[in-house]
Amino acid sequence: MATQTKDYYAALGVKKSASADDIRKAFRKLARKYHPDVNPGDKSAEEKFKTISEANDILSDPKKRKIYDQLGFYSDNIDPAAAEAYARGGGQPGAGGFDGFPGAQGAGSAGAGGVHFDFGGFDFSDMFGVRPRKRGPNRGTILSIR
Repeated sequence: MATQTKDYYAALGVKKSASADDIRKAFRKLARKYHPDVNPGDKSAEEKFKTISEANDILSDPKKRKIYDQLGFYSDNIDPAAAEAYARGGGQPGAGGFDGFPGAQGAGSAGAGGVHFDFGGFDFSDMFGVRPRKRGPNRGTILSIR
């Protein structure tokens, strides 16, 4: 869903501690102001309306809001239990149960920038001409048989 972090509370002009009713009221007020039918042809009003609609979608759903509050973003692909474990671990990959996210691997297996990847067992070494070493004697080694 969101590829970058957005401050949905700021978009609606409410505090993080706002109640569901406060969020609903703030959204309705802003929706009337920025609705495309009220502002035909105004691209900035249309973008603002999309932003507040997305914020309302996330913050008005208790499960989505909990994940957003724990991680700072929301995606439909995030398991709520994994988000909670990640938040308990202080947001450090591998430290708080980050392994529960789809595609994550065990602690210490982070790729570039600490991002975990799972390629479903695909071995990229064939693609780049790197062959895994075979077990056993090296070529040219003389074996003695007893």
